[in-house]
Amino acid sequence: MDEIVNIDVVFADKPVEDTIKAQVNKRLKVYAGDFKRFEEHCFNNGHFITFESLEVYLYKTIQSGLKLTTFNRRSAAIKYHLENSFGLLQTEEQRKRIKQLRSIYNNHERSEQKRIRGQSALPKEEVIKQINQLDTRAKAISLLNLITACRPSEMIRLKVKNIDLIGRSVNVYMQKQSEGQVKRLTLECVNTVGAYIKKYGLTGEDYFVGKVDKHGNYYSSCISDTAYRKTIHKWLGFAPYTLRKTQVTAMHEAGADVATIAKQSGHKSLETITKHYLDVNGMTVDEYL
Repeated sequence: MDEIVNIDVVFADKPVEDTIKAQVNKRLKVYAGDFKRFEEHCFNNGHFITFESLEVYLYKTIQSGLKLTTFNRRSAAIKYHLENSFGLLQTEEQRKRIKQLRSIYNNHERSEQKRIRGQSALPKEEVIKQINQLDTRAKAISLLNLITACRPSEMIRLKVKNIDLIGRSVNVYMQKQSEGQVKRLTLECVNTVGAYIKKYGLTGEDYFVGKVDKHGNYYSSCISDTAYRKTIHKWLGFAPYTLRKTQVTAMHEAGADVATIAKQSGHKSLETITKHYLDVNGMTVDEYL
């Protein structure tokens, strides 16, 4: 007897499948660089593209002195490609073996490879003084990045319509958490941003960062994370994450509790703030010497 197929269900499922496929492809694209290096490793060493080859590649990652963060990124990226591009499934035994490889970083002789050295916070007053020397656009973008402690991925997607100058706030879409969060702005930041919007005649749908050509013409475009990082480094001499860490540290030193800091920075984990942002730094120690 022929099976009866519900046509409505088939058509209803297609948008779901298309959406899921788009998300998978998006993530594959993010991991493309790491997987390409793995493919080159396999080609150069005569290995097949398998989970067994991944073990060898990760072992070489450790032996070459690369950090635990690199190991974790490569492991996640290549596993995702093997499963979604090649249809391979990781067995429980293979999962355990990679876990054992990762545990090598716990050995004393590997402690330097496990240590995380994040961006250093700078004195906020000095950063603001440096920002104030920039032109209208660079000043507005840098100051808003500092005050909101936004990630590069959040800054490049921010639109003018998300900024409420009267209410002194900005609605930021946090790609990492896939949700929005309202962040507060200082009066100085509001005035600086307002001057930038007025000078370039920006409208609601325009990207706040966008891009400007060598003639000073603004184009509403969502630039890449890499382009944004390079731009901030060109303006200030350090990475945008230094702005983020500087604001978090400054709020902490001003007496804000971790929950309040998280509301402005967009951290989902309070433990992350405590562990990676609020270390006792050299300047604090100097005060007691």
